[in-house]
Amino acid sequence: MGLIEFIINIYMLAFGLRLFMPAASPFSENPIQRGLYTATEPVLRPIRQVVMRGEPRFDWSPLFAIIALVIVRAFLVTAIMGVPISASMASGLLDVFDFVARVLAILFLGAFFISIESPFAFSQAGHMMHGIAHFFLAPIRRVTGYQIGRPDISALLGIVLLGILHGIVLYQAGMLVAQAADSPASVILGSIVYLIDFIFDVLFIVILIRAVLSFFNPDTGNALFQLLILYSDPILAPIRRILPSTYGIDFSPLIAILILRFIQISLLPLLLRI
Repeated sequence: MGLIEFIINIYMLAFGLRLFMPAASPFSENPIQRGLYTATEPVLRPIRQVVMRGEPRFDWSPLFAIIALVIVRAFLVTAIMGVPISASMASGLLDVFDFVARVLAILFLGAFFISIESPFAFSQAGHMMHGIAHFFLAPIRRVTGYQIGRPDISALLGIVLLGILHGIVLYQAGMLVAQAADSPASVILGSIVYLIDFIFDVLFIVILIRAVLSFFNPDTGNALFQLLILYSDPILAPIRRILPSTYGIDFSPLIAILILRFIQISLLPLLLRI
């Protein structure tokens, strides 16, 4: 069931991206959009024919696909684990919400790195990330302001607000099943720390993958490698300025990983004790 859930989550992410990239096509210049179209269009095309006839002003078929995946997951959980369909459906919706919150947290972090002009911030992948993030962050940016070259406070506030919303949903879900033993404040704080901890996990993986790929002279024109640089360079560059490479060996990834793990293990738990 774990592998099936992973595949379902990946497709939910793909359909969610399609929802905000209606221009994706097999002729897109962006390779990510082309791959996304190829992976999702065979599912979305029949949904449009059945659910939405004609030419709608906005393509809602990815949303219907996500709902269908939630229902399929619920029936699979019921069939395999014997869980009541209502409980598996509620659990599936919570899992989807949790997955979306984590994806948006990483997206907002990318928007913050773009604002401080991380390398490849203005690549095709960077432009795509900026457009999707702006859809969610626009209301916050009306208050905080936004300007390329200055740290995007709205992206960081977006991560915090995501944690607050995540905590509220978890607390309300716990209230419905009479399992809300913690106070709302502790649940919300725990959700904020949970998202930050997840961000650190992703950064750890990104830096590790980039360090390994550096031994193989990767193509910097590759969109996925550009994303690795976009997310890792704001962390590695300050370390390199302080500690240049020695005998041609770059120790900044190792130092960055140690710093990230120290913050995760030693500092983040302190927030839960506030």
